[in-house]
Amino acid sequence: MQHRREIEGLRALAVLPVVLFHAGVPGFGGGFAGVDVFFVISGYLIAGVILSGLGEGRFSLAGFYERRARRILPALIPVLLASAAMAWAVMIPEDFRKFAQGLGSSAVFASNMLFARATGYFDDDEGYQPLLHTWSLSVEEQFYILFPALVLLLWRFGRGRMAVWFGTIGAVSLVACLALSEHHQALAFYLLPTRAWELLVGAACVALPERGKSGALAAIGLALVVGGMGLVDAETAPDWRLLLPVTGAALLLRHAGQQDPVGGLLSLRPLVAIGGASYGIYLWHNPLLAVLHYQWLGQPPIWLVIGVIAVSVALGFASLHLIERPVREQRMLASRKSLVAFCIAGLAIALGLGVAGHLRRLEPASATERDALQAFPAALPEPTEHLPAGAPIRYVLFGDSHARQYFDALTAHSGEGAMLTQAGCFSFPGVTSYSYASKKSADCIGAHAELTKLVRERGIATVIVAQRWERLLFQPPDFRQLGATSSAGWPRLEAALDRLRSSLPKNTRIVLIGNVPTAAAAGPEMEGGYPRCLAYLNTHCPTRFPIKRAEGYRINPLLARYAASRRDVTFFDPQGVLCGSRDCAIIRQGTALYVDNTHLTRLAADIVIARMLERIGPI
Repeated sequence: MQHRREIEGLRALAVLPVVLFHAGVPGFGGGFAGVDVFFVISGYLIAGVILSGLGEGRFSLAGFYERRARRILPALIPVLLASAAMAWAVMIPEDFRKFAQGLGSSAVFASNMLFARATGYFDDDEGYQPLLHTWSLSVEEQFYILFPALVLLLWRFGRGRMAVWFGTIGAVSLVACLALSEHHQALAFYLLPTRAWELLVGAACVALPERGKSGALAAIGLALVVGGMGLVDAETAPDWRLLLPVTGAALLLRHAGQQDPVGGLLSLRPLVAIGGASYGIYLWHNPLLAVLHYQWLGQPPIWLVIGVIAVSVALGFASLHLIERPVREQRMLASRKSLVAFCIAGLAIALGLGVAGHLRRLEPASATERDALQAFPAALPEPTEHLPAGAPIRYVLFGDSHARQYFDALTAHSGEGAMLTQAGCFSFPGVTSYSYASKKSADCIGAHAELTKLVRERGIATVIVAQRWERLLFQPPDFRQLGATSSAGWPRLEAALDRLRSSLPKNTRIVLIGNVPTAAAAGPEMEGGYPRCLAYLNTHCPTRFPIKRAEGYRINPLLARYAASRRDVTFFDPQGVLCGSRDCAIIRQGTALYVDNTHLTRLAADIVIARMLERIGPI
């Protein structure tokens, strides 16, 4: 059963769409469902091994886990280590740390849990991308650990009921998957309890009594696999549409044979060959494609994508002939002791590298460039709130992450103060940056009320407001669009600022820090900041851009005019520090002013605050 040619062909039918999906080839947006087909095949083969072994009285857990280790680990370990080397060579420190987290969790087969918490399969989170595909290996390994014990338990209640048990447990898993996917898509997508139904579908195919093969049902199965991949949607996966390729795979496993047209098609030599190497191809393609996309701004040219796919396929076949078959046939790592030693050593190295990268004890080659550019963030993402206990508070910093970037510099120059910030939040009475109702939008809308309460309770004399002011505004609670802050939305923003002023105690001093010019104005190559731009192979990294493209070029004069007409409001424009008369700097005297495309480095934030305090006086 494990060497049926049509199963190898089905593996090819599963792996090729996955590769083309990750390569971004048009028409293969549902190719990720090939993983679901792999799950069905795995459940089918593993259940077959266990049930046949139990039926013949020769099954042992030690032998089972040894076979699983021989199948999975010797081929995986070189991919993990090679991926680590590639990530070290090309990634910026921030992305390398995320990669290291993925590496460490992959080494202990828990990457699906990490990705369920940290990212989505379809998100463009570059640090996680090279090893994102290992989530499926983690799901399978977790299944392999639990499934034999489940079968041994159920075996005592009657071997003839196995299909019913598998079907019942699978149905519970499917219901949980569909119920969870609406509001917790990542959890439903990545975790074993919501993916076990696909493996159990394969297991049930083995446990069901043989009824003879049907060419018609095999044809329907092939249509469901191919058609299902065309219908599944990355935006909503996993959902009911995954039932199509999963059901199709089950029908093919049950009914396709080399004597019928579908089985004959799947048994064609090229498909059988690709299916045999599918594990290695699956392992290698994603790190290589991820590194290509990491180093290429925009979509890589088709010839380069084809070249990387060809290398992935070649490495897959090399893995099959040089590692997988020799290890499975015990021509390499013949003894159990040597196998265990190799696997433990390889996974321990990968885990050690992952932990070192996470703790920043191991940094990539680009760390040297980052240090030379002094491209350190002005503030880490957390905390978003700082409220000194007991001591008098002279000032409070309020706004979004563009406020938070100044907090360390303000503390250094003016002593400890309070901070209330929320990333991406534009919160003034009657306006918001959110266009939809959610918990985040509700928290943001109420942020200005928290500010007023804090100022009144703690007697804070100065409120410093910093924002990414150039925004599209919406009106809560119906989120009607009001227009951009520098055009149609300005009257509403002006009124909102007045309402904020009136909510604060009289004589409260308000300091408005204007919009920074932002490196985003220089073009898409600055999306991740200057060090990230240096990782691209196909672009020139700008060091300056025209001042008329500065993000605050239109909104800052409006804020300055607003402050000039109100005695309790002071305005400071960072553009005057970060720009000259004609252009704005991204790099100044060999140091970076931006850590990404909008936020300042520590050095730049300190320069802005120091100049502001010179201009407006002490706080």
